[in-house]
Amino acid sequence: MDGRTRRCLAARASWPECSFSAAVLLVSPPASAAGAAVNGGDAMYTVSPGPGREPYYCSAGFAILVKDVRYLLTAGHCTEHGLDWKDIGRNVDSHFPVTDYGRVEDRSGSGHSQVDLYDGSTQRILRAGTPQVGQLVCKSGMTTKKTCGKVLGLNQTVNFGDGKQVVGTIATDIPVGAGDSGGPLFYAGVGYGVLSGGNNQVSFFQPLPPVLAAYGATLA
Repeated sequence: MDGRTRRCLAARASWPECSFSAAVLLVSPPASAAGAAVNGGDAMYTVSPGPGREPYYCSAGFAILVKDVRYLLTAGHCTEHGLDWKDIGRNVDSHFPVTDYGRVEDRSGSGHSQVDLYDGSTQRILRAGTPQVGQLVCKSGMTTKKTCGKVLGLNQTVNFGDGKQVVGTIATDIPVGAGDSGGPLFYAGVGYGVLSGGNNQVSFFQPLPPVLAAYGATLA
């Protein structure tokens, strides 16, 4: 971790020099197979309504249940555009900035919440939790796949520019790339959060437990 990142974390990432890119809306990467179940870390695809009809991607987070209806949780800055997601379902809501989460109706799958480990296997997520500083954690995303690192801090405030901040995030030293947004932070069977943004040295995740509480949701 470089000196700038250390200073930003010490200041809870609130200085002007501590702006981070939201890892969102990667244009034209390879798409996943149509009709396949979408697990945490898999690509979510939509098309902009404007001129050019550009394709955009984010990553799925966790499968959740709200009043027995199945949704995929992802980043709110992904769902803020109000677009439906190909082979998954209808865009439902967005909570961004301040927090960073949203949900999409999930017609792609059933069963338990799973994370794609990008080695041909998946990890079932059994419960939500809060990690400790220094703990080993992993994330899954469509661009950088499954990678692991350590928790650097909790309750971090992140400045994404244009006056947009997300508060209360989990900071890790896991590098992320465009399109990873919304992907899950987890370790073994415990889910911790969904990716809000970052860069090639540090990443920030919206914590999972308060999101489940806000929706009255459980993990699928």
